[in-house]
Formats: sequence, structure tokens, C-alpha cells
Amino acid sequence: MNLKRFVILCALPIGLMASEVNTDATTAPVTESEFSGNASLDSADTGNIDAPAAAIPASEESKAAVAAADTESAADSTDADDENEMTQEEADAELAAAMDSLQQDSAKLTSKLVLDMTTAFIPTESRRIAGPYGMRTYRMHRGVDLGLCHGEDRTIVAAFAGKVKLVRNQGRRKGYGKYVIIDHGNGLTTLYAHLASWKVKVGDQVQAGDTIGIGGNTGRSFGAHLHFEMKYNGVYIDPTTVFNFQEGTFVTAMAEIDQDKIQAVEDEYQKELSKHRYYKVRSGDCLGKIAKKYGISVGRLKQLNNMKSDRIRPGQVLRCS
Repeated sequence: MNLKRFVILCALPIGLMASEVNTDATTAPVTESEFSGNASLDSADTGNIDAPAAAIPASEESKAAVAAADTESAADSTDADDENEMTQEEADAELAAAMDSLQQDSAKLTSKLVLDMTTAFIPTESRRIAGPYGMRTYRMHRGVDLGLCHGEDRTIVAAFAGKVKLVRNQGRRKGYGKYVIIDHGNGLTTLYAHLASWKVKVGDQVQAGDTIGIGGNTGRSFGAHLHFEMKYNGVYIDPTTVFNFQEGTFVTAMAEIDQDKIQAVEDEYQKELSKHRYYKVRSGDCLGKIAKKYGISVGRLKQLNNMKSDRIRPGQVLRCS
């Protein structure tokens, strides 16, 4: 059955749906999408998939919104705007704080969540996973990137019923660009990023399948796509554990999200990431300075990064162990 819809049974009183437990989940650093839109580059990233899909005709609303967003972006492309934009670190910190506040707003946290997946929606018509959840060399990619090709309908809809908690623009080239966060009232939150435009405002109550925006290319993004995230009680969830995006349906009709299990998965990721140290090059850095900082030789630093010259550039990430 090719169903796209889901509903959250836990919209009922929480006590009816889950066993109660006091939790203090560890929130991992928020990281943004780096989907480039270049198939040869993206396929080299960990586990990326470019599954074929039939062209989906774009709705007139989607076409108009994308055209308007492109016109707006061109008009706003000034050096002054770039100078006023937040840094990438500021963008990540802002989003992390926003997500933390959502968890603090929850009246009661529970350890398990049961979802009936048969009557709600996958957030986009796209069926191509351009960037999967998981490790990307030196960092975590905390969501699923769904590629949006030219000519396809880019309408983005709410995956679950809930309340819009944040509508924000982090900048044309920073962070998640234009994004929306929805709180589903049971410890579950979803994030929809790199939008071209919004169709909702803070405080709106939405049902699964309601339009919340138009997918685009804002923020740290080099190709139109939707970056979709899920968190339960502050712990990230791999969306593909509940959604079968490529088939346009679900993994199981009734899905249980167990905080202990998803925390165990997160702990394993963090354990793997801790095996290696990385450094993001800043203006004025040189290989000698970086090597000294990590107690290794310049030769070893070059070997770890397969470098043949001493040239480095600001923003470059170097493996240091």
C-alpha cells in the first residue's frame, strides 16, 4: 500500500499512550545540511543515495512561490546583507537553543511514543534521498535530505499534526536558511529546512498534510532540497526508521519510538566520532600551528589528510588524529 499519511496517536492525553519516566536526554550538537546538488560529489558522501523517481508536475502555487523566492533572493544579494548575516557557529547555536527551549516547554516527558503511521503525510513528493541520516566524515548529519529537482512540486507539508513553534530565517548562506519547527505535543518535534518560503506562522495549529512552505535552496545549501529532522525528548531520530521515503510509505503501520533505544544509537555515533579529532581552519592558521595544537608532526597531519602541499584555506576541515 503506497500510503503517505501518518497520525500521532499520542495527540491523546500522554498518559494514555506512554509509560511515564523522568528523563535527562543528552542533546547532540545541531549540524546543518551540506547537500551540494552535484551527484558526483554527493555520492561520495557517506551512504548517499540518488534513487530514480518519475517527474512530479509542480503545482501552480509551488511554481509561483519558487519564482517569487528566486526573485527575492536576487534582489537581496548585496554585500551589506552578507556582512549582517550571522556566522555559521551563531546559526547552529541559535537553533540548538530553540530546540532546547521546546523540550523545556513540554509539560511531561515520556519514555515511549506510539505512532499510527497510516493516516499522516511524508513531507514532500520527492522520493530521492540525497543525503541520509548519519556520520559525514567529521560530523553528524541529523536529518534526511530529499532532493527537489527542477519541475517537481516543491510543496512541503507537515508530517504530523501539531503546533508551529518557530519560523525563522538564518540567512541566505548560513545554517538552515528558512526553516519551520513543529511541536507535536508529546515530546516529538520536526524541523523542515532550506525552504524558499513559509505558509505558516508561529502559533498555527496544523494537521498532517497541511502545507507549511515551499522547498528551496536557502541557507547552507547548494541545491534545492528539504532537510527533514525528527527529535523525541531532545534525542535525534533517524527518520528512515519510521518512513520509507523511496516507496512513499512507512516502515511499519504502528511504530514505537523508545527513548532508551534511540539514545543508545546516539551514544554509538558519539563513540565513533570521539575516535577522531578534527579542526576547522581559521584565517592566519598554518600547518605547524595546527600540528602543535594536537601534538603531532606536520608530516603526520598531511598524511592524515592526504595532502601533498602545505597550503590550507579558512573553512577547511583537517583530521588531526
